[in-house]
Amino acid sequence: MKYILTPFLLLLSISLFGQGAHIREATKLDSVYASFSYSGQNVLAVVFDRGIDYRHPDFIDANGNTRIKYIYDMVDPSGANDPNNPYGIGTIFTETDINNALSQGGTPISLDRFGHGTATAGIIGGDNSDNNFQGVAANVSFLIVKITHDPFPAFGTEAGQAGFFNPSYLPVALEFAHDKITEIGLPSVSLMNIGSIGGPTDGTSLISRKINEFVGQGHPFVCGVGDDGGADNHAAGDFSTSTTQEILVQKGEEGFLRFDLWYSENDRFSVSIERPNGMVEGPYAAPANRNSAADRNLGDIFIGHRGADVEFFEATSEVRELLIDLIGATGTYKIILEGTSIPDLGAFHASLNPSTYSNTNKFLSHVVPGYSINDYTTADSSITPGDYVAKNTWTDVNGLARGINGQGNVGEIWLGCSAGPTYDGDLGIDFVTPGEVAFAAYQPNTYYHSFAFNQIQGSNGLYGIQNAVSGAAPVATGIMALMLEANPNLTSGQLKAILQQASEADSFTGAVPNGQWGYGKLNAHTAVRIARQLAVKNEAMLSSGIKVYPNPFKDELVLDVKGGLDQIEGIGLFTLTGKQIYQQKGKPIKTSLSFPSPLPKGIYFLHIQTSQGKWVEKVVKN
Repeated sequence: MKYILTPFLLLLSISLFGQGAHIREATKLDSVYASFSYSGQNVLAVVFDRGIDYRHPDFIDANGNTRIKYIYDMVDPSGANDPNNPYGIGTIFTETDINNALSQGGTPISLDRFGHGTATAGIIGGDNSDNNFQGVAANVSFLIVKITHDPFPAFGTEAGQAGFFNPSYLPVALEFAHDKITEIGLPSVSLMNIGSIGGPTDGTSLISRKINEFVGQGHPFVCGVGDDGGADNHAAGDFSTSTTQEILVQKGEEGFLRFDLWYSENDRFSVSIERPNGMVEGPYAAPANRNSAADRNLGDIFIGHRGADVEFFEATSEVRELLIDLIGATGTYKIILEGTSIPDLGAFHASLNPSTYSNTNKFLSHVVPGYSINDYTTADSSITPGDYVAKNTWTDVNGLARGINGQGNVGEIWLGCSAGPTYDGDLGIDFVTPGEVAFAAYQPNTYYHSFAFNQIQGSNGLYGIQNAVSGAAPVATGIMALMLEANPNLTSGQLKAILQQASEADSFTGAVPNGQWGYGKLNAHTAVRIARQLAVKNEAMLSSGIKVYPNPFKDELVLDVKGGLDQIEGIGLFTLTGKQIYQQKGKPIKTSLSFPSPLPKGIYFLHIQTSQGKWVEKVVKN
């Protein structure tokens, strides 16, 4: 039988979960609303998720019209040949289509039968006059891309559904979003609320490169770090002390388990697998070169051993992939690696999926904590929030007290939140927002809604809880929508820098930045205030004719000042943490700025003081 490598991705938490007082208080959103009049007006929220139930009142304005500009249902094949669909996949529904469907009733044109996408959009910008259930940015417009759907069993009178995910759809989804953002003409922030452990996690996979391209077109992009924390699902090691490495894997759950290992293209090692019954498969030699594969189909085990130019994630880094799908019996498997040529010492990173705090799949050797983040978040341009606990109790629709135990106390990181660093040593997480527990839109007859204990008291069955990083990421996205309303000209790099600057350490986070908390807990009021200040200051400076280029820069920055350099009274360059690394007092004598060498690559703030005030510009050193 020919083995077909089916796309596999453990989607972000299906735990059921918007912004009660606990979320607003933890993020200082109440201070934002009290200080400013921002609500996401004239900002577009793009949601890549499981679709949306457009009939929910959160997404219908006071006149009965939809707040959704487009729904691109990539899972619905009926519109693939539509001449108005240049993407050749899925079905596109316009604002007019949605309004017609609302006015006519009848069979819905597109649905989120699971409930995750509807909840995500509701947290970002659901419109409800009750503060407990209103989204973070209640006046945003929406662009919805249904990129996947989850499996679930039949419930009540509703049929179940099979899961669907095809990673080849993701570049098309980003292309569609770019085209429609450009057409609509509003500042935007996009959230891809899917993804989990696996892949090269070094920012070079095909999807990571497409995300960077999307952001480079002017579209800020958010992706949560993932729900793979709290488990022994990362292993690492090398061959410095032995030419044999035996990695023990406990397959504790029935079904599918993926082992995904990455190592240098310069190294070579064979692989054998010892089954739980002691039978050994192999050894099988490594691919001979970067363009070759050494795949094996053993029926209930698939081995995909690939050179750097043919590995499954299409990464551009100099890494090989050893992917093993364990489909058969539960028990302990031994992955035996024999180094045959290891000039780079055979250093490797490996992951397991699914392997979370809530199941029994795990590594029994070579365990190294961290390194569990979603590959999409390793794109250099991606803004990556994690999740901490603001509240772990609620009262359900029947008046019963409910809670989440053993996953973190108030103020702590959520146990399942993925953690950095990336395989190539980057931080991997920017900041954290509270996703425990967020209040989110529920639509009747969905899988989410079938669990009465997750519906919130007083919600008339239209709201329930959403937690995990799937709850935290849309909170962060809604805050970014408020920042873009305050300053529509913010670039993605500026948004990221401000969010990091506006995050705070406390007794839970310890010293920041670190791989679990990033730069700390996001203070929305600080973030919106900085965005607003930059808008006011930069407007004054732009009217004075100050420009800085190139940006990103390599060696020097050039000042272009209308009226001459004597307009400037001082210049400073600061790191993201506020450390000043360059200062020039008084009027500059030349248009170019050279900084202390070597200046590390990264994001900096350039402060230019003039008689009219201070202008702050984010600059990137390449």
